Amino acid sequence: MRRAFLLLFFSILATLASAQNIKVDFYDGEFFFAEEDYEEALYAFNQVYKRGYQDNAYINYRMGVCLLQILGRKTEAIPYLEKAVGNISPRFKEGKFGEKNAPPDALLYLGNAYRINMEMDKALVKYNEFAQYIDPKDEVTKRFVDQQILSCGNSLVAVNNPAPFAIGNLGQLNESHRSRYNMVVSNDLQTMAFMGKNPFYNGVYVSTKKDDVWSKPTNITPSIVSDGNMDVVALSADGKIMLLAVADEFDGNIYASIYENNRWNPAKTLGKPINSKYFESHAAFSPDGKSIYFTSNRKESLGGMDIFRSDMQADGLWGAPVNLGPAVNTELNEESPYVSPDGKRLYFSSQGHITIGGFDVFYTEILKNGSWQSPPVNMGFPLNTTDDDFTISPTGIQQEGVSYIFAQSKVPEYDILMFQMIDRNATPVPVPMEEAEEELAVADETPVPVPVVVKPSEKYLIRPIFFEFDSYSLTYEGTRKLDVLSNLLEKFPALELEITGHTDAVGTFEYNQRLSLDRAKSVSKYLILNGITKDRFKVIGMSESEHVARNRTRDNRDAPIGRALNRRAQFKVSLTDEAIIEIEKINVPDDLKLD
Repeated sequence: MRRAFLLLFFSILATLASAQNIKVDFYDGEFFFAEEDYEEALYAFNQVYKRGYQDNAYINYRMGVCLLQILGRKTEAIPYLEKAVGNISPRFKEGKFGEKNAPPDALLYLGNAYRINMEMDKALVKYNEFAQYIDPKDEVTKRFVDQQILSCGNSLVAVNNPAPFAIGNLGQLNESHRSRYNMVVSNDLQTMAFMGKNPFYNGVYVSTKKDDVWSKPTNITPSIVSDGNMDVVALSADGKIMLLAVADEFDGNIYASIYENNRWNPAKTLGKPINSKYFESHAAFSPDGKSIYFTSNRKESLGGMDIFRSDMQADGLWGAPVNLGPAVNTELNEESPYVSPDGKRLYFSSQGHITIGGFDVFYTEILKNGSWQSPPVNMGFPLNTTDDDFTISPTGIQQEGVSYIFAQSKVPEYDILMFQMIDRNATPVPVPMEEAEEELAVADETPVPVPVVVKPSEKYLIRPIFFEFDSYSLTYEGTRKLDVLSNLLEKFPALELEITGHTDAVGTFEYNQRLSLDRAKSVSKYLILNGITKDRFKVIGMSESEHVARNRTRDNRDAPIGRALNRRAQFKVSLTDEAIIEIEKINVPDDLKLD
């Protein structure tokens, strides 16, 4: 009897301890969620999820929102949010352990997840369902949802009409950190800075050029006296002043660090009038350093975050900030302003102008009176995607009026970071700026072998050609790539080419076999029209047998981005001693990589 009692007693204690641990994990998740540390929050909520809370709408809602904030994992949010919207209640209690319902916001987040995954019909349904819960007096939320509904249609048009864009290569950079963001470059192309995520802090890294080679990035976090809460957002034109966004306990401010005596000095706040009791999230100098453009939600804002400009006065202090006005700012959010090196264009991100999803990158041109009142121009797909897109840094490279622009990487094949990442132990070699009409050297996360001897003028990159669904017609972007390839084949007459066509998994194998061969033939015909003789080609069709990405997600949903990567023609070239020719690898998102 005594033994049975003890067993029951310890069983009760174990149950109570387990319940207590679940509560600890739940409140840890809520803490990290409030701190916007979504990876830690996801881990904590997942501990709760695994202990019998798989059907809890609130836990699924929190996990879905966390995944939407983590690059490379956003589409994983869909099944969690789909489960969350099964139990919606406007009376849910946020942060309460035991809450079984999800808020109506879950519908909005699910709509966003569908939009990012190019499932526009499903996104429209969820946006319209969420609209039924909006307070009639909440004009801002109504405007935001209307904007997302419009973006679903805009995206379909944009994807089918990709914008031409000029690209180039800024050279190789040692891969000193595998988790990078906010890569910025000075206008003179001699200094580069970026953020790197470390286990206990986010570090600031800097690389400089010497003899056209980028140095191994240095962690300057201790020098600028950062507690891991400083994010580099811009460099001055000469790379001697670094602007940082600092997340304080209740607001955000802009700091600056100056490079003097061969070191970066402790960062100091810019103070008033740039910083305020409101939130300042981003700043960048004009090319001459006499103006600073920054974002703030201060009371002079037209709504949310707006872009302001402050000019330096005769006494060296910053003057009263001026809102750039309704031509640039909207009642939704504007972010990440940068001025082009020639001072004629302002690049920025916006939710409120005509977008193809979330934030898009726009530019506006300065008028003769010095104002930015020209209508903003959307940079178009693929520079903008159905996800949030932010400017990073226009560079000092300008050819025939073209300013090159850096953008955060999100969509495979369109990683607009103009560096070639190489292995930590490899030796960087100079890589010259390509001609304006040539293609972008993608920043590949995987190690790239470096030849022992490289003549920069004889190094070339061949890129795959992508096709629309059920089509073998060449796109405008595809013909640009083939023009570059034609020039290469003309320059090196001994080169021979193998062209292989591929399809996604929609349709029968036999139909896709014909389609894949037609795609390869379209490429060869275009090259022949450019004067390349057909005896230099071998044309192959592989149907759907050699995918590079998933056609469906791991939970068996359609994966439009993965299918788009599979609809392609790729190349192999014969060896030659005259040139170093590299075949570009296709950059596949982690959630769409083949097992």
